[in-house]
Amino acid sequence: MPLKNLFTSPSKDSPVLTTATVLGGTLLWLLIFEIILYLAVPYRLPPAEPNALQRYLEYGRSVEGKIRRMVGPTDETTIPVTLTGWLDSTRWQTKPTLPKTPDGLLVAMYGMSFVQHLGIALEKVAPQVTVRFLGGPAAPPNHSYKLYQLDRGRHSAQVVVMGISSSNVLGMTTITGLNQEFEYPLPYTYPRYHQVGDHIEEVWPTIRTVDDFRRVLHDPVLWEKYVQELRTEDSYYHPFLFSENVMDDFVLLRFLRRSWAKKVAREVKSGIYHPQRGFNENAEVIHTLRWIVTEFVHQVRNDGQIPLLLLFNIRGYADHLYQALAKTIVENDIPTLSSHTLAPADNPKNTARDGFHFSHEVNRRFAEEVLKIIQQRRGF
Repeated sequence: MPLKNLFTSPSKDSPVLTTATVLGGTLLWLLIFEIILYLAVPYRLPPAEPNALQRYLEYGRSVEGKIRRMVGPTDETTIPVTLTGWLDSTRWQTKPTLPKTPDGLLVAMYGMSFVQHLGIALEKVAPQVTVRFLGGPAAPPNHSYKLYQLDRGRHSAQVVVMGISSSNVLGMTTITGLNQEFEYPLPYTYPRYHQVGDHIEEVWPTIRTVDDFRRVLHDPVLWEKYVQELRTEDSYYHPFLFSENVMDDFVLLRFLRRSWAKKVAREVKSGIYHPQRGFNENAEVIHTLRWIVTEFVHQVRNDGQIPLLLLFNIRGYADHLYQALAKTIVENDIPTLSSHTLAPADNPKNTARDGFHFSHEVNRRFAEEVLKIIQQRRGF
């Protein structure tokens, strides 16, 4: 090739010029798209709740970017859901400690929304029952177990219930819902349990209340220390997903981050659960889960109360949660209600309109079954 051709400018029909033109046009339209969204759909700060479109466009914002918008200096300037789930007894003072009537029954229940919905149905089916529910959104078993322990001796319940959802077992690999719930971070914290030799070690995060969280959130030194804790104890933590930076200002880049978050979540899940084989017998969380259930039952019985285990096998998990705990249940004679026996989650008729929780009718059936179990064990 003649030397002069190497330095010749590309002609109008050159592939290089065509490619550059296409890329330039694409970038221009993406920029226009960004500007339109920025002007048309501004994000409203707390206490205003963002609408559906605002939430959708914000899902890919970094965890840190979202949480700094959600948590204000006071409860009144904070998105309400971020105030829930904290292991802070000062926020339980309004919960009932006695049955509504002298001849009634107080049932203490710990868990997530599935447990709460069943508790509501239980009070409707049996007016003599008073429910004391404590829990958190998507609460994993280690949160529920510690919540039970902190609440021991604060009430006169005759029956103590702990609920476990198959999907929430994955939350046992972290100390907070901050990163696991990437699209809507939940900052409440709880201890993580590790199997060390023949015993279990409990690891608490430094942040335990929402007031702690606010203080740390606005102190760069303390915040960096907390991020170090997340790097060590939160399997869902990833700096690309967590750290607030310039990517937060671009909708398209937020979409990219959202996709990456789903990839990280799949990787965490794959080490614990397989759709066909069920929960991994060698996973630390399964050994820890069985220990938690056993300890819960022993402690409840030592207090002279009736333990009850609720297992919610949700869509996509078949009856694998029950299978993972079946031997523990039999060996310890644990009164148990497993949802798969009454309402397989893979049947869409059993689910509510949100496509995730169980319907009102199914919760009523669960409540009736819970009453039968209680009557068999003690009666009232």
